[in-house]
Amino acid sequence: MKTTFDVLVAGAGAGGICAALAAARSGAKVLLLEKADKVGGTGVHSPVSLICKFHGTDHRPINLGIHRELFPFAYLHSTQDFRPRAPRLTYDEQDLYQKYLALLAAEPMLTVATGEGVQSVQMSGRRIAEICTDLGRKVSAAVYIDATANGNLSAMAGCRAMKGREGDGALQSATLVFGMGNIDKKKLIVPEFKTRGGLSSLWRELTALYRKAKEEGRTVNPKSSVVAFPYPDGNRLLFNSNEITGVDPTMPGAEEEAKQKGQVLVNELIDILREHPAFKEASIEFVAHKMGIREGRRIVGDYVLNEADCLGEARFEDMIAACAYEIDIHDPEGGPTRMVNIPGSGYYHIPYRSLVAADTENLLMGSRCISGTHEAHSSYRVISGVSAIGQAAGTAAALAAKYTGGEIRQVRPEWIRYVLREQVQFVEGDLVCPPDWKSPYSE
Repeated sequence: MKTTFDVLVAGAGAGGICAALAAARSGAKVLLLEKADKVGGTGVHSPVSLICKFHGTDHRPINLGIHRELFPFAYLHSTQDFRPRAPRLTYDEQDLYQKYLALLAAEPMLTVATGEGVQSVQMSGRRIAEICTDLGRKVSAAVYIDATANGNLSAMAGCRAMKGREGDGALQSATLVFGMGNIDKKKLIVPEFKTRGGLSSLWRELTALYRKAKEEGRTVNPKSSVVAFPYPDGNRLLFNSNEITGVDPTMPGAEEEAKQKGQVLVNELIDILREHPAFKEASIEFVAHKMGIREGRRIVGDYVLNEADCLGEARFEDMIAACAYEIDIHDPEGGPTRMVNIPGSGYYHIPYRSLVAADTENLLMGSRCISGTHEAHSSYRVISGVSAIGQAAGTAAALAAKYTGGEIRQVRPEWIRYVLREQVQFVEGDLVCPPDWKSPYSE
C-alpha cells in the first residue's frame, strides 16, 4: 500500500523540522521522516549550547521566522554585542527538544514518523516517483526535501555531490561533546561565566592547564585550547573541546569509530580539568551519544554558493534566506580553527538555486547539504542558517505542490519571499503574492 503527501521531508534536525513546519503552515500535507528514534538532529543530540550569530552588524536580526520561535529569549539581545559584560547566548538541548515536539504537534497537516528513514528511491526520469522506507512503507509526494545532514536522500536519487575541501576532499574535524555540573564557581578568577568577559576568563584558565598537560604528553587531543559554553542557568558547562580528524559520516561505521576515539579525548580532558579547584568535585552530566559531525555530502545544485559570496555580502535576486555566522572551518588536520567574520553588513544572501538539486525536478535541499563549497558550508551549517534554509525549502515545496505540479524551478522566488514574510521571516527583494493565494492567517 502506498501513501501520498504533498511534501515529504527526510531528516528531522533543525532544517527538516523547520521545512516540515513551513510546508504545513503553507497548506501542504506533509510527512516528516526521521531514521533516529527522536527528532532534533545535532542541536539536540550533539549540542554545543551556543546560539550562533543571527544579527547583522547593525544589530538587526536576519534570521527570524521559526528560529525566533525556538529561541525567543535570544532576541532580547544582539549576537553582535561583543562587550565583556554582554551575555553569551546559549540554550538547553532538552528545552529545544521539547519546543520541537510542541511545534510539530501543533500542525494538523503534518505527520511525523520517527525510527523510519528512507531505504530506497524510485526515479521516473529526473523526478523522484516514490521512496521506500526502511520499514517497507512506500510513499510518494509532489516534492521531496532532503534535510538529512549528509544529503542521503539526494545520493539515493543519483544526485551529484561534493565532499570536503577542494583538492584533497578532507572534511572538517568532528567533536564529541560533554557536559559538567556542580562547578565551584567561586574558585574561578571570574566566577560568572555567562558573560563574554567571564567566559573568556574561564577559557584562559582552563587552556593554561590544558596546554601544560599537552606539553607533558597527557593528551593526544590536537585541539589547541579549551572551549566550553554555559547553559542558560549559568551553573553548567558544555565542552566542545576535542578534534577527531578523518571522519567521513557517509562511510559505514565511521561515526562509531570516531566516538571511541572521542571518548578517550573526553576522559583525558576531564582528568585535566579536575586539577582546577573549581572542577575537582564537578559532576559529569553527560557525554553525547552521537558525534558532532560538521561536514558530509554537499549536493550539487543550480548554483554553488562560495566563500567569495559569503565574504562579499552577496545579494541575490533569488534570495530566500540569509546567514550572519562566520566562516568557521575546523581544520581537517586538527590545527587551529579558521574564523573569518562576514564584513560590512555582517550577512549574505542564500539563493534559491542553491537549494535546487541540479539533477532532479522535484527535490530540494533543506539542511546543511545545500549546494556550497567547503568554505561557505562552514558558515551556514549552524542552526541559525540551517533553520532559515529549512523554512525556505518547506515554503517553496508547498508552493510547488500547489501551483507547479512539483516542478521546483517554476516556483518564483518572489512567491517564496511573500509567504516567508507572512511567516515573519527576514527577506529582501521583490515580493509577489502567489496566484489566488489564500493566506493561512486570513479569516
